[in-house]
Amino acid sequence: MRRISIVLLSLSMFVAPLFAHHGRGATYDMKKRVTLKGTVSRVDWRNPHVVIFMDVKDETGKVVTWGFENAGVSQLAQEGYNRNTLKVGQEITAIVNPAVNGAATGIVVKVVLADGSEIMSRERGQNPVD
Repeated sequence: MRRISIVLLSLSMFVAPLFAHHGRGATYDMKKRVTLKGTVSRVDWRNPHVVIFMDVKDETGKVVTWGFENAGVSQLAQEGYNRNTLKVGQEITAIVNPAVNGAATGIVVKVVLADGSEIMSRERGQNPVD
């Protein structure tokens, strides 16, 4: 019994960080979606998640930079995306699950390009962020 307890305790030390990393509910409102139109200002193409930065004008006309968490590099690469898929200065529309604390951040649901094509879409089974 003691041996089993030690093994279970040891395993829990490794499993807990995984749940913390992938626990989206505490950070993002997964039941709410926000649609933002703006200009790509930066793309951090790195693991554990690609991050898209986008300049968006708020209701007063002030430019606010939003940062959106996306899937990892390898997942996006398997779907045919690469560091050149989005370019700085490109106009896009991003649909995101926003931060629960109101910060200018979110997790990508999908990105819509100027021609109307959808990329990086979790709705079509692409971009599994976990």
